[in-house]
Amino acid sequence: MTEPAAPAADPADPAPTIRPSLGWLELGVAALSYVVVQLALAVVAGLLSEGVPSAPVLVAISGVSALAAVAIALSLRVRSRAAVGLVRVPVRTVLVGIGLGVVVWLVSRALILAYVAITGDASDPQAALTLFSGPVAATLVVLIGGLVVPLGEELLFRGVGYGVLRRLGQVVAVVLSAGVFALAHGLNVVFAAALLLGVVNAVLYERTGSIWPPVAAHATFNLISFALVLAVGGQV
Repeated sequence: MTEPAAPAADPADPAPTIRPSLGWLELGVAALSYVVVQLALAVVAGLLSEGVPSAPVLVAISGVSALAAVAIALSLRVRSRAAVGLVRVPVRTVLVGIGLGVVVWLVSRALILAYVAITGDASDPQAALTLFSGPVAATLVVLIGGLVVPLGEELLFRGVGYGVLRRLGQVVAVVLSAGVFALAHGLNVVFAAALLLGVVNAVLYERTGSIWPPVAAHATFNLISFALVLAVGGQV
């Protein structure tokens, strides 16, 4: 007696989707590329401006170098946008990211005020953004810093960084990726704020599986910060 033939696969049934993952090679290349591209762009910008580059250029260097680093890492083996979380999510999920961005900004302001009260250090890297040459430069800083930079940094630090470190465990990945993100912003008054944002966005990325909610939170945080700098002349 012969065994019944297995039913033929229905071509209409979608195949299960397995999201590709990046490895240590991509993480190392992305980190190195980020530093090299940033330094190269800074040197070129300095030469072209014959001195200190304008505020829009300085802000753009950060976002462009992060985007370039992610693009280089993705060109190696895993050539998939889904590997860094570029997948669609419901609008309500993005709105959650925006709300968390507001919450993180409010908490970070309290942390910065406490830091200033304890240390007396009132310096803030964002104060340099008051060196505008006019309303066009100010608008460019807000748009680039509020939209391009969050996209580039989230793809790099969450999409690549957290995505690779996750194999060490979720808690370790959250702490390490957020710590590196905060260090990239310098050991200064905004370190705690960057660390908090990094932790929140790593958890948000883990829970949603998409980079867009963290980008929304980061963009909200930056837009509020830049708007405040413009409104009060750099005094945060």
